[in-house]
Amino acid sequence: MLGRDHALSGALAFAALGPSLHVTGSHLAAGVLLTAGAGTLPDIDHPDSTISREFGFLTQAFAWLVDRLSGGHRHGTHSFVGIAVFSAGALAAGSYQLTTHLTGHTVFSWHLVPAALYLALLYSAALRALHIGGHHGDLLGIGGAVVTCYTRWDLLLIPLWHWHVPLLALAVALGCAAHIAGDELTHGGCPVFWPVSGHEFHLVPRPLQITTAKMGENWVVFPLLVVALFAAVWHATGHPL
Repeated sequence: MLGRDHALSGALAFAALGPSLHVTGSHLAAGVLLTAGAGTLPDIDHPDSTISREFGFLTQAFAWLVDRLSGGHRHGTHSFVGIAVFSAGALAAGSYQLTTHLTGHTVFSWHLVPAALYLALLYSAALRALHIGGHHGDLLGIGGAVVTCYTRWDLLLIPLWHWHVPLLALAVALGCAAHIAGDELTHGGCPVFWPVSGHEFHLVPRPLQITTAKMGENWVVFPLLVVALFAAVWHATGHPL
């Protein structure tokens, strides 16, 4: 699928779950945008993807490394292992940020840096994939990351069964899962049990599978995602459907 639709599917996943997670206001907005960015994250294994081209040679070099470590495009990052690794990284960054105690005399701490980098990557990826902000989208993403770090919106603890998961980690897990589900609608599928098995799984039978950037995606999947996202956000903000 195109980066645009991966971002929309990620945003939809969080918006649809928003009411059940009791996430509202600024936390809902941050979660939707972060999950949109995380919806493009598994494609960091491809040097020409939206998220890999985000910060020039820095993200492209990282994408090259991920490509080698994960076995190539649509392998490790498009599996349960990929979801776990990305989510664990977000959880570690958030946990490190939690140890920060800023005062009026201290406005910076190195404890903010990992989370800020994660947030900047996701915000900027979402804006770039959705064609928001143009050439200044990355700057908007970095600015949003700084604001989020200092307001600690990304650290909102969301109850899931017996655990309390930071918003950032949950957004990354949902976005990556939505990405994989989207790719499982295409002819390529995803090896979700990599590296145990390279079998590519699909969500729909072959006659219903789509080809990336072709008519099925542009004229069926994309409009459905847009309508569903607006409906989910409308509902999550307290308006009955």
